[in-house]
Amino acid sequence: MGRPTNHDVQRAMRETGQSRATTYRKRRRTKAQPFVKADGGGLDVEIKRLEELAASLGESAKDGTRDDRSELITNYTKVVEALRRMKGDRPEIDQAEGTMVPVDEANKILAARDNALIPLLRGMAKRLAPICGNRPPAEVEAEIEAEVGQVMRQVEASL
Repeated sequence: MGRPTNHDVQRAMRETGQSRATTYRKRRRTKAQPFVKADGGGLDVEIKRLEELAASLGESAKDGTRDDRSELITNYTKVVEALRRMKGDRPEIDQAEGTMVPVDEANKILAARDNALIPLLRGMAKRLAPICGNRPPAEVEAEIEAEVGQVMRQVEASL
């Protein structure tokens, strides 16, 4: 019975004039290419790239007349599995990159910020009242902006 005809290999043999073995060897060498980091980098870009690849492979695999349909389905399955694993690893990667912190740690950070911010905000009225009495609105606004800036600097320094 023999192997089914691979029309892509036959076409490549006609175009290059090389033997079947040489054509298969070249195809094997050129098919396995390493991943290239996408512009912008990061996990989000890689996930988007894999989603686009899965969509194009899925569309190509729907065509029942293609000779390489089983290969497309296999590749589609591999890409979807890699995408699933990548999305599943997302919390650990985000935490390692510092873009996500555990809830307990976030609560501690917020509590420290609140502990620094609340007393400063409560004292702001007492500090501004004597300064702002009988002044034009533009000067009062400038004083308030300066005081808010000072409060923000003190809160940042306390964290």
